[in-house]
This record gives sequence, structure tokens and C-alpha cells, in this order.
Amino acid sequence: MSSIAPLTGRAGAAAPPAPMQVPTLAPAAVPTTTAAAPAAPQLAQLAGTTRRPSSRVEVWDMSSGIEQPLMGAKLLDGGDSTVTQAYDNAVKVDDFLRTTFGRDGWDGKGAPMRIVVHAPNEDGTPHMNNAYWDNLTKRIYLGDGDGQLFKPLGGALDVMVHEATHAIVDSEVKLRYDGQQGGINESWADVLASVADPKDWLIGEDVFTPGTKGDAIRDLEHPRFGNVKELPEGAVLEPHDYSGIPSLAAVRVADKIGRQEMGQIWYSALVDHLDSRAGFAGAARATLDAAAQLHGEGSTEVGAVLDAWKSVGVDPRWKPKG
Repeated sequence: MSSIAPLTGRAGAAAPPAPMQVPTLAPAAVPTTTAAAPAAPQLAQLAGTTRRPSSRVEVWDMSSGIEQPLMGAKLLDGGDSTVTQAYDNAVKVDDFLRTTFGRDGWDGKGAPMRIVVHAPNEDGTPHMNNAYWDNLTKRIYLGDGDGQLFKPLGGALDVMVHEATHAIVDSEVKLRYDGQQGGINESWADVLASVADPKDWLIGEDVFTPGTKGDAIRDLEHPRFGNVKELPEGAVLEPHDYSGIPSLAAVRVADKIGRQEMGQIWYSALVDHLDSRAGFAGAARATLDAAAQLHGEGSTEVGAVLDAWKSVGVDPRWKPKG
């Protein structure tokens, strides 16, 4: 599974460790359903309340310990704010993928967003301080949080986009979830989340440590490790620790060419150029190939991407294909 935590917040609070399995482990037996995929609403509604029936989104409730599908009034009447906030954000994520990248669902083939609210910990206890994408069940699991470290994680748009990006990675590339590949997986999820929620470079600030103003799960501008040279020699790090290096490269590209244009390059790199065996250098080459394809080999955008990767200690050894 690919999760939003564990991470260190901006104020230094550490989230509890998440399971380190590859993204194929299911937390529980899950019923299978299918749904049609009609046209989604427009991106102009991304920042507002968008509760409306949509067969692009399916929701399950796990508060009883068993995944129960929610439909009709139970889904839309607002009686459970955790459900309605998660539903609203899932609709917004689907809108974002379609209107920003022209992507038809997380798999590019019209699959609905499937989310599970009130998801428990692996031992069945409630108030999970995490959210994760499960590649076996093809669902996003959203914990309620314990009220201190997290409040319900489905209330954060960037958390939802983060997990949906893990779904895209599994659909397009199937990166391993360890080492630099795990870092690439986590970084791309954070970067596209920051394109959808562009007010800052923070991840999860709307749900992390609700009692601490300005705190966040991650700050892409100020990662724990922001250069390859900072990595401890011989250490085996958790994927979220590695992710800061490519994420900081993305921030520096956005500083030069704009966040939305950077997002187009990063998305194109993911779906058109990234190799399933890529480390940081391979990921850098994928973004350079994408920038060259979109803007030309001698473009300002290519130069910005190359400079950004070099600034975090990654030499792509890239040569234009022309």
C-alpha cells in the first residue's frame, strides 16, 4: 500500500509508522462493485462545495468494521460530515484529473474513484492516523484520525489527490515501494497534490495536528532531505524521506515556469516517459523528455527542469533526442 504517512510535520511532530508492504496488501476482505462513469463536473467548482450525485465516485463506510456501500440520502444528506467531506473531495479529484490533464479516472479508462471512510487500523481499532491507496482493492482508505495528530483525512483535498496519484502510478508504471523508487512514488503524489491545491507547498495542513496552526504533514519547500548529498551513507530510508529530493526539484521548476506548467510536465513524465526501473536520475530524464516534448529541446522549460534537478544533486546525464 502507498500511504500519506509516516512523516514529520512542519512543527516537528512525528506521525506513527505506516505499514511498509508493497502496494498490493489488502487490509480486509472487500466486496467488489462496478459503476458507470458519466461526464464529470467542471474544474471551476474545485474550490467550492460540490455535493451532488456522481457515479464517478463510490463510497464505503467501515465504521462497523465491515465495508458497507453508501448510496442516496446516506451519502448526500450531510448527516456524517466525514462522509460528505470525503465525497466532495473525491468528486473534486476526479474533476481535477479530467480538466487539468484530460485523464478519464485514475486508470485513464473511466474507473470511478472508490473511497472507504472511517477506515480502521490494521488491528481493527478505530481512529487510524493515515490514508492509503490499496492496489489490490483499487480503493482509497481514509482514517478518522485520533483528533490530536490527525482529524478525518478525507477532509483534505491534497491528501485525496496524493492517494489518487498513487493509483495513477500503479496504473501506469508500477514502481516498487522502496528506496529511490518509493521516493519517486511519494514525491509525484505530493507534487500533483500541490498542483490541485496550489495555495502553498504544504501537504495535509488542513487535517494534520489540528491544535497546531500552520503545521503540515510535509513541506515540499523544506524537506527533511533536499539534496542527494544529504542522504546518510548506507542508510535504508523510508520512501517519504527520499521523496523530498524530487519534490524540491519540482518546487524549483515551478518557481521559474509556474506551478501549473510544472504540473503538466510532471504528469506527462509519469504517464509517457517514466521507466518502471527508474531512480532519481531516471525520473529526472523523464521530466526532461516531457519538457522537451511539450516545449522543445532548447526551451526555457527544459533549462528550468535541468537546473532544478542539478540543484538537488541529481545529474540526469540527459541528451536531447533530436
